[in-house]
Amino acid sequence: MTSLAVRRRQLPWLLVALVILFAAYVRFRLRELPLERDEGEYAYAGQLILQGIPPYKLAYNMKLPGTYAAYAMIMALFGETTQAIHVGLLLVNSVTTFLVFLLGRRLFDTTVGVVAAACYGVLSLSEIFLGLAAHATHFVVLPMLLGMLCLLRALSNDRSPAYFGSGLCFGLAFLMKQQGVFFALFGGAWIVWVELRQHPILWERVSRRFGWFAAGCTLPFVLVCTVLWLAGVFGMFWFWTFRYALEYVSELPFSEG
Repeated sequence: MTSLAVRRRQLPWLLVALVILFAAYVRFRLRELPLERDEGEYAYAGQLILQGIPPYKLAYNMKLPGTYAAYAMIMALFGETTQAIHVGLLLVNSVTTFLVFLLGRRLFDTTVGVVAAACYGVLSLSEIFLGLAAHATHFVVLPMLLGMLCLLRALSNDRSPAYFGSGLCFGLAFLMKQQGVFFALFGGAWIVWVELRQHPILWERVSRRFGWFAAGCTLPFVLVCTVLWLAGVFGMFWFWTFRYALEYVSELPFSEG
């Protein structure tokens, strides 16, 4: 292989690296921005977790506890400061941008992957989307993209652990915020759609693939419920994240939405 061909193959990776470094530079330069409202909530809940106090015991909100745990992990690694939280976001965003490149490359081609990564890296900095704040959105997208890549791999090699791993990632995305459930539903629908296009339809294989995927999706939520039940806060958790959240989203009728 000639040196020119090698450089051409390396160019897309270099461009993605430059996009990631550019976004990381912007985020690092602005790492001392004061915490936004939701960031303060997540940081407080994360601090309580680090002190051994479970979510929904002293602090309550309608969101699922995944982002609280992510904040606790970031603060355990980098310190309980504003800068540390934004450095954690920088790392999450960098990995997410790279995963967007891999997904675009897998679904289409390398050029699409580079363009998709560049768009995501730049647009995720936008103040319109509150992109500089470590909102739950960032923590939903990261495991979702991992789930998509695992699902593509599972569909190509038909290995049950890959379906389970994909479901596990989608389940983690749901734990970060309830709206993440729609990604899991999409993943399940994708599996069924691929199978229904086969002739003849092998229902046993459909059940096996979907079953492993559904098991992976369910496991993170079951584990969280178990931990919160053992901590004695399951009742408060269920009230805030499901009963209260349902009333909250019902304020706007579906017809208007």
